[in-house]
Amino acid sequence: MADYPKALGFLRVAVTAAQGTIPLPNALVTVYAQPEGELPVLYRTVRTDASGRTSVMELPAPALEESIRPDQPIPYLNYSVKVDLPGYQSAQIEDISIFPGIASTLPVSLSPETSGRPSTNINILPPETLNDFNQTKEVR
Repeated sequence: MADYPKALGFLRVAVTAAQGTIPLPNALVTVYAQPEGELPVLYRTVRTDASGRTSVMELPAPALEESIRPDQPIPYLNYSVKVDLPGYQSAQIEDISIFPGIASTLPVSLSPETSGRPSTNINILPPETLNDFNQTKEVR
């Protein structure tokens, strides 16, 4: 990620249960990036407020003028988000596209733990999408 000129994109995470109807306060939200072949880089660790939302987080993004050059194929940087809350299955969302100057909200719906064993739902977002969770797998 260090190769890109720095601009800022913005991300807010909204954590809920019961298919988006109940906000979950005090969920731990971790935002990180893992450049190909490198160790993960931690960017933010925050908790959700009473409405189940994080504050707006500033994240590095490619500079707008650099993102329109032919040798710069993507105008965004990808991040991952992990959400943890006791009593609920953790959620991990990968490939979240952050664009320069754009504020996005990532909705995350947690399911209660049913087996008594912690588990994590991993969602891999298609490029440039924040609201379409097409690929889901559960890790125990």
